[in-house]
Amino acid sequence: MKSIFGNQRKYFHGVMNKVKGHLSKIFGYRLVELEGNKYILVNEIQNELPHIYPAAKEASRQVLLFLVLTHIFMHDESCSEEMLFNFLTNLGISCMDNQCNVYFGNVKHLITEIFVAQKYLDKTIMVKEDLSKAEFKWGPRAEHEFSRRTALEFVSEVYNGCPINSWPLQYKAAMAREQTTDNPNE
Repeated sequence: MKSIFGNQRKYFHGVMNKVKGHLSKIFGYRLVELEGNKYILVNEIQNELPHIYPAAKEASRQVLLFLVLTHIFMHDESCSEEMLFNFLTNLGISCMDNQCNVYFGNVKHLITEIFVAQKYLDKTIMVKEDLSKAEFKWGPRAEHEFSRRTALEFVSEVYNGCPINSWPLQYKAAMAREQTTDNPNE
């Protein structure tokens, strides 16, 4: 801000509002402030056509991230590291230190470091007596880029097409989240 505005910092918010408007109208992106002058761009355009194909490495990371976020959502919005790694191990995805999965790479590093640094996951260390346990929740970036409804629809498919309201707590949370994102000023 010093370099751009110098002593005229009072114009920052006005300029940022114009930037947000232009990004939205011209490019279809929403500029979202995460925390203390850190921003992400969120695509506002719903596009079902697969015209952009991510690199294999990025696609595999997205699959792992989706599995992790879905598991966290289904476990009442937070999950211990142990529970998460047990879930992945049951799927045949090893989370051992420095062990690489053929498809995902180093799963433990991706979850505990990369996804946390990218703000897809929030990691909290809980200290109880002399033990520390990590707990994961959806991070601010996941809140803007992933849908709880999509996670619930995925679980529904896994369970042979059970209606998504078969999980009442998660269904209620997904519907509430959709209402707040449809009406962001409320």
